[in-house]
Amino acid sequence: MRIDSTSPLRPASPKRDGKTGSGSASDFASAVSSEHPASAPAAARPVVSVEGLFQLQELPDALAERRRAVQRGSTLLDRLDDIRLALLGGGLSRGRISELQRVAESERGRVDDPRLLAVLDEIDLRAQVELAKLSQVA
Repeated sequence: MRIDSTSPLRPASPKRDGKTGSGSASDFASAVSSEHPASAPAAARPVVSVEGLFQLQELPDALAERRRAVQRGSTLLDRLDDIRLALLGGGLSRGRISELQRVAESERGRVDDPRLLAVLDEIDLRAQVELAKLSQVA
């Protein structure tokens, strides 16, 4: 499990018991010299089981799949931008278009959102159109 942010540590605040701090030195001396026996130390608390933490670590990270999807989407958008620039510059190759088709096809199996599937269909159709244009020119 990954921890992305933590809150800053704050110093412990002193415990207030309602007494004022205006005691005299004689009060302190009498308290120190009194014959009160020291209290026994508190019993040690049992160690809490960390089994629950281990089980939490084994759960898949819900955000990891979303991060991967965003990364794949960014890669696809970068390739579309490269093709756009190549179209404007007149240097579009069949290899780039074929690669875009391959990426769009590979993403289709990972997507279950109908709107995103429609976008992938449009990308695929546009790539087919561009390949057909290139085949007519050659």
